[in-house]
Amino acid sequence: MLEAILALIAGLVLVFAGKRFFWLAAGLAAFLFTWAVFEFLFGGGWVAVVIGLVAALVMGWLATKFIKWIGLFVGFAAGAVIVPFLLGLVGIDLNFLIGALIGGVIGLIVMNFLFDWGLILLTALMGSSVVANRLESGFGLSAVLAGLIGLMLLAAGVVVQARSKD
Repeated sequence: MLEAILALIAGLVLVFAGKRFFWLAAGLAAFLFTWAVFEFLFGGGWVAVVIGLVAALVMGWLATKFIKWIGLFVGFAAGAVIVPFLLGLVGIDLNFLIGALIGGVIGLIVMNFLFDWGLILLTALMGSSVVANRLESGFGLSAVLAGLIGLMLLAAGVVVQARSKD
C-alpha cells in the first residue's frame, strides 16, 4: 500500500510540475523507470524502491549539470513507462520490455525535437499513467475509471504546465 501511495505522489508531481522542476522530473522518471523494470524482472518490493531512489538522486543531480542529455533520458524513460501502460489499457498484451523499448525510442525522439513541449507532454502523460495504473492495481479501481481519471489528469497537467512561468 505504501508503494502505491508513493507512486501516486510521484505521478501527481510529474503531472503538474514536470517542466518547472526539471531536476525533480528527471529524478522521478529515473525512479519510476527503475521501479518498473525491477517490478517486471523481480516482482517489485523494497529493493526496487531503494534502487529507484538511488537512481532518482543520481539523475536529479545530473539534471542540474547536463540538461539536454538528461532531457533525452527523461524522454526515453517517460516513453518506456507510458507505452506498456497504454497498450495494456487498450487490451494489447505485449512483452513489457518490448513495449518499454518502443516507448523509450518514441519519447527520445519527441524530446530531441520538441524539448519544452516534449517535457510538458511526456511528464504529464507519464505522471497520469502512473496514477491511473496505481489506482487500478493498488486501489482496485476499474480500468475504465482509472483511465478516465488518468485522461483528466493528463489534460489538467498539460494546461497547468503550459501556463506556468519558468
